[in-house]
Amino acid sequence: MAEEDVYSDSGDDEERLQEAISTLMTPGSSFVDAGRGRRLSQASIKFFQIETSTSTRNLSIASATSTASTEISTRNLVAFLDGCDHGLIGSDGKIRDEYILQRQSVNRPATLNKIPLLCDLTTSAEITEVDGWVFTMLMVSGFAKISSKVNELNIINVFPIADGDTGANMKVCLKLPVRNLLLDTSDNILIAVSNLAADVLLNGQGNSGTILSHFFVSLAEEVRSLRKARLTVDEFATCLASAGTKMDAAVSDPVEGTLVSVCRDACRGLEERGPYSSLEAVLANWNEIAQRELRMTPDRLVVDGVKVLEMAGVVDSGAQGFVYLVEGMFLASIGELPNAMDANMFKSAKFMTADESTTSISDVDHTVTESKFRFCTEAAVLLKEGVDAQTAIDDIQKAADEDGIGDSIATVKAPSKEGGDMVKIHIHTNEPNLVFELLQPYSRDPVKLKKEKVEDMFVMRERMHGGSSLDLGDAKFTIMGLCSYILPPSLDGLDELFTLPVFFVPETTEEPIDVRFVSDADACIALNQQRHKETAIKYTTAAPNPMQIKIEILAALGSGRPLLLFLMSVDKRISAIGRNAMTAIGLLEPEQKAHIKVFVHGWGFYEAPFIMEAMKCAQEGKNIDEAYVACKEVGDRNFSFSNFVSSTTVRKLLAWRPGLFPKGFTVEDNSFVGFGIPITIREDEEILTDFQRVRMLTTVQNQAKSMLELQDAEIARIKKNLKPDEKITKILIQTVGRPDYGYQYMKKLKEANVPMTNDAVTTVYNCGMISVATSNWGDMSAQYIVEKV
Repeated sequence: MAEEDVYSDSGDDEERLQEAISTLMTPGSSFVDAGRGRRLSQASIKFFQIETSTSTRNLSIASATSTASTEISTRNLVAFLDGCDHGLIGSDGKIRDEYILQRQSVNRPATLNKIPLLCDLTTSAEITEVDGWVFTMLMVSGFAKISSKVNELNIINVFPIADGDTGANMKVCLKLPVRNLLLDTSDNILIAVSNLAADVLLNGQGNSGTILSHFFVSLAEEVRSLRKARLTVDEFATCLASAGTKMDAAVSDPVEGTLVSVCRDACRGLEERGPYSSLEAVLANWNEIAQRELRMTPDRLVVDGVKVLEMAGVVDSGAQGFVYLVEGMFLASIGELPNAMDANMFKSAKFMTADESTTSISDVDHTVTESKFRFCTEAAVLLKEGVDAQTAIDDIQKAADEDGIGDSIATVKAPSKEGGDMVKIHIHTNEPNLVFELLQPYSRDPVKLKKEKVEDMFVMRERMHGGSSLDLGDAKFTIMGLCSYILPPSLDGLDELFTLPVFFVPETTEEPIDVRFVSDADACIALNQQRHKETAIKYTTAAPNPMQIKIEILAALGSGRPLLLFLMSVDKRISAIGRNAMTAIGLLEPEQKAHIKVFVHGWGFYEAPFIMEAMKCAQEGKNIDEAYVACKEVGDRNFSFSNFVSSTTVRKLLAWRPGLFPKGFTVEDNSFVGFGIPITIREDEEILTDFQRVRMLTTVQNQAKSMLELQDAEIARIKKNLKPDEKITKILIQTVGRPDYGYQYMKKLKEANVPMTNDAVTTVYNCGMISVATSNWGDMSAQYIVEKV
């Protein structure tokens, strides 16, 4: 569907806006892609709804080693399979939480420099059994083919929504699981296929990922039923066929001509052509049947009477990805897969290659005692022609010596890979902007420096040595939400706080990055990378799937206390995280569900004030119900915000989802826009619904030529909004790379005599990696709590 069709005037405005907001707020959509946002289907919902065992036994797969014979001994079989001591599927047919938890620990970045040759698939005509090593090499070969076709699969993505991510999703789904087969090898087919299934379950994203999860878990079930450490090729073909017959259960309403039907029929067709005497015969037939089924997808996929694939001139992208998986295995068996042993397909995600702009300056002491300067500031300048590096250095040194702008100056001069020279300067200062302005005339780029970095050393010191002022050891409940992404650093890391996982997927590696584990240094590098067209890359975001959320919930409930779970929304049209969280809760046992209370605030990623209110209640000894009431009062009445963003951010939003803005809205180059809501207490009749709150996240309040002018305009708005008996009691200022902007705003608020209580708390901090895909360098937001005095 064309973008102009989505936002045509003939559509209902409310529905059109809702769709736009849904896409904006749903992780899984690309912030800079003009395509429709990713929508998670019902794929594998029935599978996820198989309630898992809640046994708390501490189990290990280490003892499940392969035996010399094909048949596992009866005693070991009972312990290994029916005793539920090691497998993915328990004797009751349910997925085991212990196994998923165990596999989750394996799914972390790791280096694979060389692919071991566990077996030679080119001898497939002589291979009559499939063990764990053969299965591993088959999966490596299939993944190699898919990884070489990611762009093609993204381009031909038409159904169910043309969001251009099928190839990326399939690669993300299989990359770590297949890599893990190589890092944790086993010649036991049951162990190998169970490990793969568990890892695919943890890593699957989007429609294609969840459907593949269903297939590989079904395959693990079939292999388990045979009770063997290795299978004959005919038994392996039978397992594939049986797994295929279960594919209709992968979605609530299976559609012909898609990944589900092609996987089903390609696998089921194997049984009709057996028996098989060699692996080569299995792969040749499987590939032939799969290719045939793929060719028929344009004729079979019909939506509202229209053959959408035929009209688009493509085959189904998910089905094509599955066929590439099969084709890769077949090509490897005949020696025609050139990249089968290329370890680069498993390369780990990284933000930028180390070069002059990212190399750390050595021998710089970042410790702070009673320094009069707050900001550790760095700048890398690609010098324009004819400028000597020493001249730039001398100017900064002179400003420090004569004007007192800073100390702790360190510099590096080096040739640039882009030609010419580069200088990198480190300084402790209270005025980072002045330092950058002094260096800008020397820069080859007339608008921006190669790199900027501003760190609040006082916050760093407090985080490193001060510890948290909150003690929640005696709290009557635990808290889960976007904690580590949105809370001030001094509050992060408490044992009573649990963070929902959110993943970023850079287009350069297509490997998901768990944002919880990204360092501040990597976030700074990534933000600087996005400032320059030649180094900027596209990030997509991915919500955690229900099983990933369930694992986090189980960890929180393990404390023995009830859990207060914070969500932006539980409306599936607005929030994928909320939707999947509710699905995850549905997977729990009734007694576990009874210990969870869900608080829906409706204010997008502005979640920190509500979590902090819950933390305050917990410290005061209040119970979960009392905390819920307090948080609801804040969300309904006392919370408001200002969002200060650059025209670059607005233009991305405007081009991507024009329905979020008034008709005819434009933004000038190099300007700033203020989004926000009235800064006042809402009365009963003014309390907003969740959807109304989300809708107001992009309400334009002010536009200005500079950040300073926008701050002044917002301050004037605040003074106008506040009633005579109202004052601000708390302000949280989240910045994107420039905490000095936050302190600048705080100073302006005080100088303008904005009504605030004497004990008003103002906190300024960088919001880290979460801002890379959704903001730009220099953006900031301010969240206010207003009370009557």
